[in-house]
Amino acid sequence: MEFSDQAIILRLGLFREADIWVRLFSPGRGVFSAFAFGGGRSRRRFSGCLDLFNEVLFQIRRSRHGDYLDLREGALLHGPERLRRDWRRLGMARNCAYFMEALPLGGEDAAGAHALFVDLLNNLETREDLPQRLPLFFRARMIFAQGYAFDPDHCAVCGRTWGEESAVFPPGVSGPLCLSCARPALSGGILLRPEALVMLRRICKASLESWDMRDIPEWAQQSCARALEAFWQSHAGLRWDHGRFRNA
Repeated sequence: MEFSDQAIILRLGLFREADIWVRLFSPGRGVFSAFAFGGGRSRRRFSGCLDLFNEVLFQIRRSRHGDYLDLREGALLHGPERLRRDWRRLGMARNCAYFMEALPLGGEDAAGAHALFVDLLNNLETREDLPQRLPLFFRARMIFAQGYAFDPDHCAVCGRTWGEESAVFPPGVSGPLCLSCARPALSGGILLRPEALVMLRRICKASLESWDMRDIPEWAQQSCARALEAFWQSHAGLRWDHGRFRNA
């Protein structure tokens, strides 16, 4: 059975002498693997296609027994240039791609995640002022998109609005708490002062291209980053270990 699919290349590897193993991310199927047999020397079937973070329209055939997918040919739709020339931007993209590979995505989850990943690649390609912690913010935003979003303006327990007050992000709680509700759980909680809460709101609500943290003090960025890292690790069940995201 043959079908067409539009996908982003997350990872490639040689398989035998001229065959290539490809890790792909499509809005309909999520992350999946396929083989480009002869892709290492074919200039006609995969002209300019087989490179990291290219968006390609592939013609795909399922094997006779359904145990692997065979990429028959591809048409390049979009390929980043600046991203692959700049090691910092490329490193950010690869870190986010590893996270996408580790997440169990399928169905409607895959479509939203794919749109967010395309937005990330566009920012890495065109934006000048990239936030230092962009991959961390992206991981948190991806977890929000999987149904774990919280309201950054109100206490997750009593619904109180912070105003100019601080909040606490205790471990295992799906959102920040006001100081009164957090008092029993202060041990191990991360204190978010008003400056850190401003940053948290931007990550939760604003588009990726609006993530500008230059007006946020470094100490506030650090506390917000610690809270978000604890949040996505808790809900994704993943941690960074030896160059990969693995089950915690």
